[in-house]
Amino acid sequence: MSKEIKLNIGASPIWDGDSWYILDHKLKHNTKLKIAGSAKNIKLKSNSCSIVFCSHVFEHIPHFDLPLVIAEINRVLKIGGVLRILTPDLEKICKAYAKNDHEWFKKAREEDENIRTDLGLGGMLMNFIVSPGQDTVLLDRNLNKFISGYAHLYSYDYTMLSKILSICEFKSRKAKFNDSIIDEMREPLHVKGFNPEWKNLNKRFYKKNKLTHKLVKGKYKINFKLQGFDRDPFTSLIIEAKKTKHVTAKKIYKYFNESEKNYNIYSRSLLSNLKFRKVLKSKKIDI
Repeated sequence: MSKEIKLNIGASPIWDGDSWYILDHKLKHNTKLKIAGSAKNIKLKSNSCSIVFCSHVFEHIPHFDLPLVIAEINRVLKIGGVLRILTPDLEKICKAYAKNDHEWFKKAREEDENIRTDLGLGGMLMNFIVSPGQDTVLLDRNLNKFISGYAHLYSYDYTMLSKILSICEFKSRKAKFNDSIIDEMREPLHVKGFNPEWKNLNKRFYKKNKLTHKLVKGKYKINFKLQGFDRDPFTSLIIEAKKTKHVTAKKIYKYFNESEKNYNIYSRSLLSNLKFRKVLKSKKIDI
């Protein structure tokens, strides 16, 4: 019998987990435990995984694609397999904004010092939902003008994700930091070789511990590895779910993208324009 796989989706090249597989779109080549590619098309056999972990990945995925990603996770997980998710908690963030809670946002920025501050709390709120990055590129409708690059594209609260998970045949619970039912996943994210406890990974921490983590000419210069799992306890929504049944991507696509209740359908309306499809085809863009 083949060994069950433990998969970390979007772990980043500097994460090191003993016997864990890593799937990351930034990887260029496959190795023994590293898989290059998309979470919509995981190059693993069905029912081959016992655990899938996704830390701060879902907010980078176009929201109309997320159900298909979760359906693909369902495919690779065995029945009873565990999916643990971390993502910015939309409810926490919006409550703090509505209360004009400057202290909350100050603490949030200690976890992520890249949050913009020039537009007040509104700008900080929106930076959780839409943020600059290199994961997704926005072009104009003629596909000849670059507009911007993005990291975060969408945010979720527990109700939103639990509904998607339920339709994708998962039974979910709102979890707390480090409370996983999987023993090894109770270890928080930390620098390899350091004590296994969570510390805000900011410039102050790097300087204090003589660690290098900076962008130089478009590439990150980093002199350490990370291990462990949960991170950013102050701002994160944490969900742990178990697969209860198999589900097909076709069924999930039909449910989420052919429903009159979901205006996401309009996001693909340009595909009905023959001229637009011709330009896509000429640029070899996958649709």
